[in-house]
Amino acid sequence: MSGTLRTLLGARVSAVVGRQAERAVLLELVEGNRPLVVAVHGIAGIGKSALLAAFAEDARAHGAAVVSLDCGGIEPTERGFLVALDRAIGAPRAEPPIGTRPRATVAEAAAALSDRGDRVVLVLDTYEQLRLLDTWLRQELVPSLRDNTRLVLAGREPPGAAWISDFGDLLATVPLANLAAADAAALLRREGLSGADAAQLTRFTHGHPLALRLAASTRGARPDLTVPDTAIATVVTELARVYLSGLDQPTRAVLDAVCTLRRPTLSLLGALLPDVSPHDAYDMLRPLPFVEFGPDGLVLHETVLEVVAALLRANDPPAYRSHKIAAWRQLRRELRTAPPADLWRYTADLLYLITNPAVREAFFPTASQRYAVEPARTADEARITAIAGMHQPAGAVTVMRSWWDTMPSAFRVARDPDGSPAAFQCLCEATSVPAWLLAADPVAATWREHLRANPVPRGQQVLFLRHMLAADGGEATTSAHAALVLDLKRRYLEMRPRLRRIYSLAADPAAALSQFAPLGFARLPDGAAEIGGTTYHALYNDFGPSSIDGWLTDLAAREMLIDEDALLDPDRRQLILDGTRADLTKLEFDVLQYLYEREGRVVGRAALLRDVWGYDWSGGSNVVEVVISALRRKLGDSAGSLQTVRGAGYRFTAPP
Repeated sequence: MSGTLRTLLGARVSAVVGRQAERAVLLELVEGNRPLVVAVHGIAGIGKSALLAAFAEDARAHGAAVVSLDCGGIEPTERGFLVALDRAIGAPRAEPPIGTRPRATVAEAAAALSDRGDRVVLVLDTYEQLRLLDTWLRQELVPSLRDNTRLVLAGREPPGAAWISDFGDLLATVPLANLAAADAAALLRREGLSGADAAQLTRFTHGHPLALRLAASTRGARPDLTVPDTAIATVVTELARVYLSGLDQPTRAVLDAVCTLRRPTLSLLGALLPDVSPHDAYDMLRPLPFVEFGPDGLVLHETVLEVVAALLRANDPPAYRSHKIAAWRQLRRELRTAPPADLWRYTADLLYLITNPAVREAFFPTASQRYAVEPARTADEARITAIAGMHQPAGAVTVMRSWWDTMPSAFRVARDPDGSPAAFQCLCEATSVPAWLLAADPVAATWREHLRANPVPRGQQVLFLRHMLAADGGEATTSAHAALVLDLKRRYLEMRPRLRRIYSLAADPAAALSQFAPLGFARLPDGAAEIGGTTYHALYNDFGPSSIDGWLTDLAAREMLIDEDALLDPDRRQLILDGTRADLTKLEFDVLQYLYEREGRVVGRAALLRDVWGYDWSGGSNVVEVVISALRRKLGDSAGSLQTVRGAGYRFTAPP
């Protein structure tokens, strides 16, 4: 026997049923001058990934080079995308540090991609995972692609109005519908069913590919299976329930654990299922009809996972919570030593554990975005001024105009489909604001005073969010306002791990904090300032020494009420030991938190001085020793957890 794995893969792809018209549209990217971009969209389980795999084989058969990226594994920042693209084309550069600009420019990445062949197609699957980066991709990446390069976007939603406006007839959309009856019957024949069984299953699944596979797998266990003629989402859910009811107990136990995870790595499976070999757990998952291989290992279809999670939450809440806590602990351990290239994966894993909608929607929005967020243009000045005037007194509008005149590049807008700004924000790094502007703005002056009294360590950065207003709601949460919040989270990720703090403001602090206090925002003491007869209240959020990743770890812990073994209470700035609490000074808390987050690792004095005190060690100061001694006194019988490693620094081991 001879052959290659590509031969086998080609045979599998060629067996994809139906989709001839859709494959023909995609092939125009290879054979014609237009379209330049094709957007494939359809509901979960409709077969987008299968279509892309078939198209990739079609394109290669026509001499084109295909570079495919699964957006679910890409950090949604410019840096993250360019690093992933470098890896995919087989020419990875030395990765830049997290939080820095990518070393490769967009033009360099486009050139490297172009060199892959005479016709190159870049395929972005699960594109909805890159919503934070949508504007950059549309405005920067695509226009930079060479004329031999084409792009495919595949996601749940059709392309936004901005894509249609910018590309016109150079953009083609391919909506995926359910399979026609003949194609559905062909798929079921491949699954071993035919005749009356196939006709019945096709009828009540409406030809939905995932539902067909689930129904075929379930038919053996439940020959009498019937599902009401209803919405396909309900059909898939009911089929998943029936399929799960027929699983053997060991496999179901593995699925119950996996439903809490974004990606079932071997280490996470070992942590959640200590009595099961992780490799055995993998072997149980592989044959399931809703499991595929992805860039992060096994990928389970999210519709089925949602059903599993809902059943586990309803039937065994303690087990559901126990799995999530075990996952959180394992991820926290791994995050401490994760290489920079893997930080986004761990960030996404932690976010998956958090169910707070304010967090989940901010990073992984489920709804399509009507508004395109992009830098403000000179022509937007009048509209921005008008929006400010709708919700603020004249004096506050004058202050806003001072920021616009001085720092126009700090302004971003959420545009309506017709291109008109529906909302705007002014966001900048604190160090970029002229001193005179901070002094002239009563709110910003309170930020400056707080920052002077509570400086961040050298190398860490602070954001000022001076304005965020929507035409239809002012400070209230509207769709346009939510689009700006989404863009703010992109900035968070770009600046990690250097981002330490953000300052903002609200005319109605109670309403703002009802939404954002669970995320760590608080009212700034003595932060009230009057402008034009309206009192504005300064808000801030300090993410801590570990920046965004540490902040998300804490959010997950608070949501899951992980306090039985907590050592530090960041809200009250207290040390917790055996149920008793001890107050810590800010410096003591920051030092202990810094060491705690690096548990088991030796941390040098110079690193402590640089990252906690904020200046380089000169060699003559004993400030570190003073704080360490104070902490040991407060640790009491657990003082041995804070060890001095002679000639190297300090190491912390959590008390038993």
